[in-house]
Amino acid sequence: MKVFETNIRVNSTEIDSFGHVNNSVYLKYLEVARCDFMRQVGISFNDFRLNNAFPVVVDAELHYHKSLVCDDWITIRGVFVNWRKASFAQDYEILKEEGTLVMSARLKFAMVDFDGKIIKVPDFFKVPFSQE
Repeated sequence: MKVFETNIRVNSTEIDSFGHVNNSVYLKYLEVARCDFMRQVGISFNDFRLNNAFPVVVDAELHYHKSLVCDDWITIRGVFVNWRKASFAQDYEILKEEGTLVMSARLKFAMVDFDGKIIKVPDFFKVPFSQE
């Protein structure tokens, strides 16, 4: 499995009244990472429209280990796993700059067409992420 990585800095707008990153922001971080992983292999959002194939999250499992605060640098690692005919999963880790595990997650996706009908995961998406 190929491991993808991206780095971002925690922004002040992501901090809640308790002084740390709000739990809802972590899903945004995973989306930012997934978009960057797609760019790394040459996939754009336009490719989904052109192929009438859209990955949608059907399940999200997040485990929080440590908190983040403003200006923390984080690395988000992700691997695409459990490829099925019409679905796949992605495992993530969010790490602080010094390597401390902050969060682990698994998101499960189904591939659907514009009308919401479940379809086969197209090769333009599967091949770049399922290769070593």
